[in-house]
Amino acid sequence: MAKQTIGLGSAANDNTGDTLRVGGDKVNDNFNEIYAALGNGSTLTVSTNNPAVGQVLRYNGSTFLPSDYTNLTGALDTNGNSIVSSNNNNITVATNGTGDIALAAGGVTSVFDGATGTILFPTSITYDNEYSALGGAPAVGTYRGYFFTVSGDDNPYVNMNITAGGVGNTQAKLLTEYSSVNLLADIDTTTTPPTNGQVLKWNTSSSKWLPADDTAGIGSINLFASVAGDTGSTTANSQTDTLTIAGGTNITTAVVGDTVTVNFSGTLTTTFAALTDTNTAGLTQGDGIYWSGSEWIPTPATGPILWYEIGAPVENASNDFLINGPGLPAGENRDPDLYVHRGFTYAFDNTVEGGGHPFRIQSTQGLSGTPYTTGQSGSTTAVLYWTVPFDAPNTLYYQCTLHAAMQGTIYVVS
Repeated sequence: MAKQTIGLGSAANDNTGDTLRVGGDKVNDNFNEIYAALGNGSTLTVSTNNPAVGQVLRYNGSTFLPSDYTNLTGALDTNGNSIVSSNNNNITVATNGTGDIALAAGGVTSVFDGATGTILFPTSITYDNEYSALGGAPAVGTYRGYFFTVSGDDNPYVNMNITAGGVGNTQAKLLTEYSSVNLLADIDTTTTPPTNGQVLKWNTSSSKWLPADDTAGIGSINLFASVAGDTGSTTANSQTDTLTIAGGTNITTAVVGDTVTVNFSGTLTTTFAALTDTNTAGLTQGDGIYWSGSEWIPTPATGPILWYEIGAPVENASNDFLINGPGLPAGENRDPDLYVHRGFTYAFDNTVEGGGHPFRIQSTQGLSGTPYTTGQSGSTTAVLYWTVPFDAPNTLYYQCTLHAAMQGTIYVVS
């Protein structure tokens, strides 16, 4: 209800104001509304006794009392405002026990793990970690592993504990692609700067790598390692080992300055007749040579020779001759027809079969056929040479003189 006011009238006792009853009723109504709004209707549930600066009225389950604002019961919306601390005091955000602190912004949540103390940043962090002077960086003993740079210094640093040499906690300078090797503790290129062509060599007296000429120890290098020949090999086994290049049969060697010359001191074979597998007896102008099976010899006066190989099949050696040579296909040619030219010379090589299958040329067929020997030399059981006469019959025959089935026809053509 609205606040009720007691009517006082225009003047005292002018009988125009509220009666005592009406006035008392208004007073009661006003107090009833106050006790209903700030209490339970009969007792006030709000107490403002002994408040401190900055406190708020906080409900404790039965009464609103002056209290510090120690916990939220819903989300805190700053609505564009800031959380500040006056008088340079700290702002502390702390969880109870091992609870995490999560900071969410831009769709990424970073977590401060209350159980491990680890901070998880699932995205990139942009920060300036450079100090104006080395002494301005955080203390090594407190912040080991801390990486930073110093303005004007081309090398970064890291706070770390170095165990080697008892160094302990130190701000260690790191090398980059723009650093000098001289920054390494065991290299000194400053005391004695290097000259062109020098290398770094270990100096035991200073326990450092120092610039020096690359000559010490050169005498320990062998001039050759291992050398192998057509037969045998050798390996250098001392610093003064000597490699000897010796000649062999009809070979001499000579060394002049830096040049090794290998000379042939024998006699070269300069004629065909001097070769070990030739027999040029009777060779005359215009003659050719052919392989006889053991040496190269002149062709007969009749001219070049056409060579045929005579054999017999393994599975049935008494039924067929096997003949291979010019004009015949590769493979097994069993008792083939042969064509010979008048005036040409032919060789029938029967050395494989030999006396087991004598090869004879005949003018008539059969084991008892008439031998035809005109123009022939050699042997029916080795190599039979035949220069076909110009008057030879048009048809002749070849026959194994021991087996009737081994036979064929020879056609003489011009």
